[in-house]
Amino acid sequence: MTATAGPASMLNQTLQDIYQTIFDLNVTVNEQPEGNPAEVARCTIQEIADPARVMDARRLGALQPTRLSASRAFINTMIRDGWTIEQDYLELDPHGNGRARYTVNTPQGRITFLGWLNQPVAGNRTGRIVGTSWDMIGSLVDGIATDEQVEVTGREIHKLYEGRAPEGTLVWFRSNQSLRIFQHVRESLAAGRQPDAAAIKKVGYLMRNTGLDGNGTFGTTSFQAIPAGHPLSTSYFAQMLAAYLMRELSVDVVEELARIDNPRGAVRLSRETRSVIGVGNGSALGLVMFVYNRPRLIHAYLAAYVEALEHVLSEPIDAGDPRYETLERLLDRAISYRSLENTKYRVFTGGKEHAADLRRIRTVVRAARRGELHREQGETSLAAAHRTIRDRVSPDAEASFNTILLEIIPEYCDRLVRERLVFDETLMLDPATPVSSVLKALDARFQWALQLPLNDEERRDRVWYQSRAAEEPRSGPRHEVTDAHEVVPNYPVKTRELRAELLVRPADEPIGVLLAARPDLEYITRLVLSLATSPYAVPHADPHDSDFVPAWLIRLMNSFVHGLDRTEDYLNRNILGLIFEGAPFRDELAGADPSGWWWSYRSVNPASTGAVPSTPPAPARAARSESPIKIAPRETPLVAPRSPEGERLTLRHREVRLISGRAMQALRVPEGSWHGARDFFVSALMADPAVAHAFGALLARSLDSEGNAGPWIAPVVTRADSEVMIDGGGQSLLVLGHVLVNVLGAAATTAGITARISHVDPDRALPGLLLALNQYGVDGEVVSEGEGAIVLVVRRPMAADEVAARYHAALDRFIRDGVDLPAQAWWDVYYPSHAGMYPDTDISRQHTGTIKDVYKPGQRLTSQFDPEEVLTFEAPDDRDESAYFLGAASSAS
Repeated sequence: MTATAGPASMLNQTLQDIYQTIFDLNVTVNEQPEGNPAEVARCTIQEIADPARVMDARRLGALQPTRLSASRAFINTMIRDGWTIEQDYLELDPHGNGRARYTVNTPQGRITFLGWLNQPVAGNRTGRIVGTSWDMIGSLVDGIATDEQVEVTGREIHKLYEGRAPEGTLVWFRSNQSLRIFQHVRESLAAGRQPDAAAIKKVGYLMRNTGLDGNGTFGTTSFQAIPAGHPLSTSYFAQMLAAYLMRELSVDVVEELARIDNPRGAVRLSRETRSVIGVGNGSALGLVMFVYNRPRLIHAYLAAYVEALEHVLSEPIDAGDPRYETLERLLDRAISYRSLENTKYRVFTGGKEHAADLRRIRTVVRAARRGELHREQGETSLAAAHRTIRDRVSPDAEASFNTILLEIIPEYCDRLVRERLVFDETLMLDPATPVSSVLKALDARFQWALQLPLNDEERRDRVWYQSRAAEEPRSGPRHEVTDAHEVVPNYPVKTRELRAELLVRPADEPIGVLLAARPDLEYITRLVLSLATSPYAVPHADPHDSDFVPAWLIRLMNSFVHGLDRTEDYLNRNILGLIFEGAPFRDELAGADPSGWWWSYRSVNPASTGAVPSTPPAPARAARSESPIKIAPRETPLVAPRSPEGERLTLRHREVRLISGRAMQALRVPEGSWHGARDFFVSALMADPAVAHAFGALLARSLDSEGNAGPWIAPVVTRADSEVMIDGGGQSLLVLGHVLVNVLGAAATTAGITARISHVDPDRALPGLLLALNQYGVDGEVVSEGEGAIVLVVRRPMAADEVAARYHAALDRFIRDGVDLPAQAWWDVYYPSHAGMYPDTDISRQHTGTIKDVYKPGQRLTSQFDPEEVLTFEAPDDRDESAYFLGAASSAS
């Protein structure tokens, strides 16, 4: 989820201009410069920037939080701009039920945090998104929340997926307590003493984030609609503010409950104890799907990182420069942090090894400070230091050194955050693009995919899909979920298929002709063209390989993008970490050091009274390998309930794309083609909102009670000199429109051509076809429309930009204002769209999370794991023993 500067800012430039820029480049990233000393130094830096090195999946997983990471950049912004946070109210009963409200004051305006708190219960309590038991659920509202916004939020937020956020809502979120530690802190404070800080530090949090949803979901504001200059316009800032206030709330709640327990004798947390509290966060396979489906976001963060590294390594820092003192001080701090932290790393470099490598780096830095390090001609001292340690230490330690290097150019990095982390994620494909241009882009940017060594075919059986239970992301062997719809692009296979097709086509043939014959290659073609100038967009790995390690890309998002630390990995596919560990609290923001809080080891002592977290004895019947909490995911029904007559809602751009994409999969639009069908529906909805009724009716008549649909058939296209004949095979224009856009966009001429479309049900999508063509500067006119037959004239006018402007204006309006619809019209699309996701089965439940919360000894186990491996490993939830605390407490009562 990310903010953007508005789609028209990029799209108004013609695609041909973009392609010309791409292919006029005479020097690629991998070419080595020759000549003067400056170029020699540049050669050294380019090795660091080489996409083949940067995008290696293991190296991506080794990247550490930096000044560009969301949580650190957010804290820097709060400190720099003088944000303040006020608690408006916190009302609780002795069981922890109640509500809270905070106001965030920024130079650009105010933001409201609303929270509803509940007594912890065991039923369906989990960090996975299939959970339905939350100790806190809340909302971030732009501006000062009105009484109506508070009332509507309180009514709707508990419905979550079926709820609708009021206008102005930025994020919905939820969290659970770390029960054992939370209870210990409450009891200690009520008794008038400080809790065991060492025990708190081991867990790291009082509350754990279990979901942050925004960017159009549930009717929240599309982040693209957040205007430039807004305090939360930067990528992930809205989510970071919500997480930061979860941390504030967790401390405020535990102190208030202690006061309720003992109004006269309770004490507050000391600053020392409070400093070890962060926010817990668990992530799994959904982040891998995110990485592969949000390539422009990935490129934006990595390109900014590489640019910052190039800048700092080009800085003429001579021996004795005071900035070396900063580097050494931060290295000292990082060594101490890594040496003494207790996180268990499994597929990543352990803390002790990490610290040892950092000591080697520190030795090299000291040699550079003294001017004793060998330098190549034209090489700066820092570039020489980096060259010396590169590939001699672990990737994790090298990344930590990079993090520290960026701290000596803080203003440069902060400018990159403001300028580069507000970006457009649109992927464009003009059907008129010549085959030769596509081939050139493919060969220039995707050689890694074309040349990637692949596993045996039977070992490339991993499928990435979503469950009908809370839309949970899952991944497992294809033979265990044979009908699951793939949601991760298959770069190695599809690029090879595309190249084979391109090589047998005329060089000047429009790509839309090929895509009419091979609709399944539409999305990979879109990616190839849109990412031609984005070398850091896609990890160089095969996620469909059964030996692929998801944790690498999960930690890329968690650590590098979000800024989490102490990221503990489980079973190669689940990571639990901390946000804002050591960050200043709201009463410490004024005058805080933006570089002083992270990787700062805080020595804490156990409680001097001998008090330790009090966990009731676990019931004897509960085996340690089995959690007393039972997870029972609930599938979303495929038939919509009836809404009250006259009820309306406002749809947001991103939620329409998400839901219509699933619906197109349910209607069996092929992998690689359903993305185009999704985008066509968005165009159709912008052109005529009544198309939502037609889409719901199409789903109702196409899906049986189990959610199965008949086959999708590609339209048959016949071309003559000035005519195109298209036979839709009796299908809806809603599922064929994207193919027709490619056909007509490729065939359109200045003089115009006639298109005769037969055996197709318009389903109110004809205005959407014309609008979708407009985005490529193609104008269309309906000559006639009869029973199953449509005649159009399409042309590319000289003033193509004016035609394209119609589409961009409609898109901007949709992103800014949404689309108003009768509620029933949307729910009739939303509910059946879940047929595009896989049913919740015992084996499917094991395809995400830690599986320990759903697997029972003797049950069939997914072939991804050995039973002993599952039963003996320590699950993330064991970190705070929430499950066993609740189970024991329930038994005792």
